[in-house]
Amino acid sequence: MKIRIIGPVGSGKTTFANALSKQTGIPVTALDTLNWHRMVTGDVHKTPAERQTELNHVLRQNHWIIEGTQYRHGQAVFGAADIIYVLDVPLWLNIFRLITRWLDTRMNHGPRQYQQIWPYVKWLKQWYRYDKLAVLALLTPYRDKVKIVKAFDKIKTLE
Repeated sequence: MKIRIIGPVGSGKTTFANALSKQTGIPVTALDTLNWHRMVTGDVHKTPAERQTELNHVLRQNHWIIEGTQYRHGQAVFGAADIIYVLDVPLWLNIFRLITRWLDTRMNHGPRQYQQIWPYVKWLKQWYRYDKLAVLALLTPYRDKVKIVKAFDKIKTLE
């Protein structure tokens, strides 16, 4: 099974991917891992060649779950996926999750990339204004394998 999960920041992509992985034993790849070198001094973008090499390695596997907001690079993932989940939870829930993630990170000295909230608010705003429509248009050729998930309680119970 090849699964692609997409949605805005704070929509539950990672939680959903990990739950599916636990149910199925299929490994999860986060697009953030393919796109960034995580460093103590700050994140650095991987080169397009590095990203493509790592993505191709994942795509060659018989089973995978790939989750992330990114859609401009690696569009071949949508074509290769057996099922595409688009997480479309309410905006208030995204904002709530962003704030709780930020607070948790600040209080517990979590990953550096989550210590700033404003870039995530900006990305969330961009998703609801532009990216969501762009993603849905991009997925038109794959509509038979697209599942739109609107309620988080349903995310936890999908099988």
